[in-house]
Amino acid sequence: MTPFLKPATLAAGFLLLSVAGCSQQDEPVHLGYVEADWTYVAAPAAGRIIDQTVSEGSRVAQGDFLFQLDSTAEEAAVSEAGARLNQAKAQADDLSTGARPPEIKRLEAQLSAARARLEKATSERDRILPLVDQGFAPKSQRDTIEAEFDAATAAVHAAEQDLKVAALPGRDASLEAAAAATRSAEAAKAAAEYRLNERRTMAPVGGRVEEVFFRKGEFVTPGAPVLAILPDDALKVRFYVPETDLSALNVGDSISVTADGLASPVNANISFIAHEAEFAPPVIYARHSREKLVFMVEAKVPVGAGLHPGLPVEVNW
Repeated sequence: MTPFLKPATLAAGFLLLSVAGCSQQDEPVHLGYVEADWTYVAAPAAGRIIDQTVSEGSRVAQGDFLFQLDSTAEEAAVSEAGARLNQAKAQADDLSTGARPPEIKRLEAQLSAARARLEKATSERDRILPLVDQGFAPKSQRDTIEAEFDAATAAVHAAEQDLKVAALPGRDASLEAAAAATRSAEAAKAAAEYRLNERRTMAPVGGRVEEVFFRKGEFVTPGAPVLAILPDDALKVRFYVPETDLSALNVGDSISVTADGLASPVNANISFIAHEAEFAPPVIYARHSREKLVFMVEAKVPVGAGLHPGLPVEVNW
């Protein structure tokens, strides 16, 4: 099946072939033009531009501030996430440190009261039991005195255990749950901060701002380019070579580029050679028709060569 191109491409191909065929120079000369690999800077989220420091022609370095979107909601989200993180940390600390000092003092007071009760029960037991044994007191008092002594002893043991438990941290499962809640809150805060930082866009590369598509006060959607940057090393020359000259070129070869206004030719290195022809005649395998096949070639232009995108050039090697 015969491939076809747009009329402009076909016309360019015929023009290049005409120039190459009519040239009487020893070196082949081909027409081409300067192209560029633009870097389009887009907003990662929707929003209104509230600050923009660059315009067409501005030079920026990598990392320079370009524009900022409204971040009211994102700032509130960061504040909320920070508060939740503080809450989670406080709960984890509360479980890991045991009871508070006032609670410890209250338990110590309960222990003192239990010990006082035990001391009184012990004194009563030591006084009444001999009287019961001698028959000077009723035997029913023995049961009452011994029951009070046992109750006072148990109260002391319970108060001592409550005091020990109060000094201990929370159970392992509770501590792990509190730690997990803290980690979750930290992750939520980091995500909120990331979304806030995404509202400020920095230059991904250094170069010249060639076009601004959205300006301060305008609303942008996610992924829509806000501006275009031309990196310093993004220029290239694109030209077309007849199939008869293709074998003389290889990626990495140096070519000479001239243009109107240039004081001297610019050397560029070939970076790409198309593996398919830009134009194929109806009869591909006819000998006389092979001369109409052209292949696109691109060459990287060095920084500071004085060339601009769209500029027509002549190429020879």
